[in-house]
Amino acid sequence: MSTEKVLTKGSEYPPLEKGKLRHYSMRFCPFAQRSRLVLARKKIPHETVNIHMDVHPEWYSSKSALGKVPCLEINGRTLIESLIIAEYLDEAYEPKNVFFSNDPWKKAEQKILIEQYSGIFEPYYGLVKGSDGHKEAAEKLVKFLHAFEKNLKGDFFGGDHPDAVDYMVWPWFERLGAVSELRADFFDFSATEFPILTAWCTRMAADETVKATYFDRNTHTAVYRSLIDGKPDYDYGL
Repeated sequence: MSTEKVLTKGSEYPPLEKGKLRHYSMRFCPFAQRSRLVLARKKIPHETVNIHMDVHPEWYSSKSALGKVPCLEINGRTLIESLIIAEYLDEAYEPKNVFFSNDPWKKAEQKILIEQYSGIFEPYYGLVKGSDGHKEAAEKLVKFLHAFEKNLKGDFFGGDHPDAVDYMVWPWFERLGAVSELRADFFDFSATEFPILTAWCTRMAADETVKATYFDRNTHTAVYRSLIDGKPDYDYGL
């Protein structure tokens, strides 16, 4: 049983068929988009249950102790954390190693770069959700993006095609246009300042796997505006 609209406090647990893979998600969560990208690219049969990020169903804490998404469930077992889920799906389902390299050294390098990228989270969310300190957050974000741009040597971080690094960092880049619009006084993700990363974004947006999970700038802007206003609309567009 899949759901589009989020389940919230008071929602009953949807019965899960034995052997069926369930993905607990939220349509606009960038962390959940990581696992959605893997599920889409590998065409893994599954069902999706969307969870309210702030007021989740009472039973959900037994699936994800912190109440976060994504979360996988199958046969009474659950997995949490977006990168762990992505790596599990890549190794457990055919074709294997589509995202992460099967070479241990190369895989370690991919995971290092993804871990380095996590440095974006503090300034990014400070800029989006913070009530003040936007100028400082924007400065940190710009500095980080310039440093990250230097790591892109080809069309993709994976070389001539996207790999785990490209897909695992993509969700936040998909939303940078919305951040630029909402915080225009402080931040602008433009081709003038970031020619390499913006060109990469254009190539990524044309990728069929990305298209399967993509929401446009106007949608992300509307959702972020609802967060800023204190009335998050996780069912936007439904």
